[in-house]
Amino acid sequence: MKNIKTLIDDFVINAVIQGKATCDGDYKKANKASKRLLQMSKVMEQDIQIAKQMLDVLLEHENINVRIWASGIALDLNYKTKLAKETLIRISQMPDAGILGLNAEMSLKVRKPD
Repeated sequence: MKNIKTLIDDFVINAVIQGKATCDGDYKKANKASKRLLQMSKVMEQDIQIAKQMLDVLLEHENINVRIWASGIALDLNYKTKLAKETLIRISQMPDAGILGLNAEMSLKVRKPD
């Protein structure tokens, strides 16, 4: 079993790559990183203790896209939902977030129908 730090590092690396590739329009690279993040979210679903330890760190990360992905997973797992929703709302309202702001808005929308 990988240790938590390795899992967190892997998550951060892929979320950063996915965010940058999305902003750059490099959809191949973005999709590859997204696929890895989705695989990691499945692992987190299967072990809620690991997920909580990871999310405690990831929800506070400086990178916007790391927080977007972590918030979405937190909502899926019903963990720290208030923080996750507030994070996505805050990012969606950032004037300089660009497409990632839209991603934050959509991430919230798909999980919480109006």
